[in-house]
Amino acid sequence: MTESSAPRWRLVNAHYLNVETLPDGTRVEWEHKETARETGRTVRKLYSVPMYLDPKEPADCNYPGELIVAHIVDGARNEPRDYLFGSPPTPEMEPINDAAEAITTSLRPVWEHPIETLPVNGGMDSKELQFMKAMMANFAKVAPSAPPTTEVDELRARLATLEALIAQAKPGEPATTTPSRRV
Repeated sequence: MTESSAPRWRLVNAHYLNVETLPDGTRVEWEHKETARETGRTVRKLYSVPMYLDPKEPADCNYPGELIVAHIVDGARNEPRDYLFGSPPTPEMEPINDAAEAITTSLRPVWEHPIETLPVNGGMDSKELQFMKAMMANFAKVAPSAPPTTEVDELRARLATLEALIAQAKPGEPATTTPSRRV
């Protein structure tokens, strides 16, 4: 049985990937320590966490100017510097070898663009659309309510009086107004 090469991708953008161990053997996990009050013993729990890998960050790059990740496949030969991950690849991973190209091609129909997959009608079903059209038709029939003309005429008269008083006032003197009745 010949060993095949593991599927490998080049990261185009930053990703959070479930990487169990780094190429140097360090496990990627978060440690939580807690001391019990009753016994005074320290309880230590380890949690597997995703790792943030950014190809624009030189410290993350495992090859000069590149960040290469490989899929964990039993019996496949891995490059020693590759980050090994077990989750499916994403659209922002560029396949490097034929095995990766085959996986990427098989997943391409499943990948959906979040904006392009939004419903055209805003997510409304046919009954909601009919209701919206009926409401808009009824709204168009109703004339907008205008304020009573007497109030508008009173406000126009008060505005004209104020403008006349302001025009007569000398600079530096306050304008004198006559008390008016509030409506």
